Parts: sequence; structure tokens; C-alpha cells
Amino acid sequence: MKHLSSRATARRAGLYLPALLFALFTPSAWAAGGEMPSLVHDIGLSLLAAGALGVIFTRLKIPSIAAFLLAGIIIGPIGLKQVTDPVNIDTIAQLGFILLLFLIGLEIDFKKILGSGKAIIVTGLLQYPLTILFGVLATKLMLMLGIGGTMLAESPHASLYIGVVIAGSSTLLVVKLFQEHFELDTVPGRLALGILIFQDIWVIIAILIQPNLANPELGGIAMSFLGIILLSLFTVIVALSFVGRAFVWIAKTPEMTLLGALAWCFIVVFVGVNLDNILI
Repeated sequence: MKHLSSRATARRAGLYLPALLFALFTPSAWAAGGEMPSLVHDIGLSLLAAGALGVIFTRLKIPSIAAFLLAGIIIGPIGLKQVTDPVNIDTIAQLGFILLLFLIGLEIDFKKILGSGKAIIVTGLLQYPLTILFGVLATKLMLMLGIGGTMLAESPHASLYIGVVIAGSSTLLVVKLFQEHFELDTVPGRLALGILIFQDIWVIIAILIQPNLANPELGGIAMSFLGIILLSLFTVIVALSFVGRAFVWIAKTPEMTLLGALAWCFIVVFVGVNLDNILI
């Protein structure tokens, strides 16, 4: 069985590695027959590198998210310098982040999360602010002991920022790890996911307040909260009244299912990105 698994891994790697090596060492071939847009080149190279390393890491029982991170390092500005355009890097990062979070959203069952009891709600509400408080107190203690230098001492909000940083976790990484171990639908998985969702809500609040921390402007904060509420209402109302029915019809054509899902994903992204223009 192990032998068959090794052969399967070799076959899968064989799909990616020749194309990846060809792209890395013969970059001019990408432009054969005409100039290829740099974004298309960078996306293609990123997918090849991530796919090749993903196969190898899966065989070694290492989380595939590590393969994706390593792939970016290898072909990026600090590695082989095959993908160096800052605009392209930012675009690829945003696309990957959007799609991964969308896929994670497909796995979330809020009924099961809320059905896990009060532990999720109590822990989710208290974990983030209490961890921030711990970070603030720890930073103050460090300053009293002369640890941290003048940078922390001179910044009035340094301790608060440190508390905010250590309070959060990466929803993307944690959920991906639970998915790969098939533990997302277990009691610990649902508890962790519920806490992560609360963390994300707290992070949104922190991001909204942060620009106005030195000079609080309640109007700007209120508008930001209003935008989030409107986006949430738009998403829920459209999903319940239209998207569900649309997908009953779309599902009859397999190739349309993926296109329909991606279309809905980017509709929500477009509305969210343009909230400022919509509210003005």
C-alpha cells in the first residue's frame, strides 16, 4: 500500500515539476508567440510552485499551507526572484486570501457551532479583550523592569498594540489545519472555529477604531460599523431570497456550479470594497 502511495505521489509530482522547471529556467518560453501579461505569468508560476510543493508536503504529512507559504518564498523577491512585481504580488495575495476564506465559509455550519453551548459565546466574548489586557499589563511590567527600550516607552499606545497583536489567531491557518486532519466537524473543531469567528469580529472592531485612536472621531467609526451591518444584511438577504434558488437551477449544469459560486464570492467582495462609494 505504501508503495502504491509513493507511485501515486510521483505521478502527481510529475504533473507539476517538469512545467515548473521549464517555467523557471526558460522564462522566454512564456512569451512565445506573443508577450504574456506579467500577472498571468506570475499567477501561473505561483500555482505551479504551490502544486509541486503541495504534493510533496502532503506525502510527507506536512500541512499543505506550509507548502504554499514556502512556494511564495522560493519564487518571490527573497528567493529566486521570479515573481517580483509588488502590484502582482498584492493581487495574487488578495485573490488567494479571498478564495481560501470563501472555501472555509463553505465548510462552516453555524447551527452546529451555536449548538455547541454557551462555552463558545462566553469564551469568544471574553478571550480577545482579556488577552489584550494581559498584553497591556505585560508590556507595562516590561517597561517598569527596563525591558523594551525607548521605543515602547515613547509610544503612548504601544502596549495596547502589542495586546491586540497577541490576542488574535489566524483563522485561515487554524481552519486549514483542522480541515486537513478532518477535525473541523468535531467538538474541539467547532469550539475553535467559534472562538476564531469571535476573534475576527473583535479584529474588525479594532481595525475600525485604530485610525481614530489618537484623535477619536465617532462619526467615522459609526460609518464603518454601518457599512459592515449593511454588507452583512445584503449578504444574508440576497443569499436567502435569491442565491439558494439560483443554485438549485445552476446545480443542474455541473460546469456552472463553480462559476456561480465564484460569481457570488466576488459580488460580495465588490460590494464590500465599494462600500465607501455606496454610503457617500
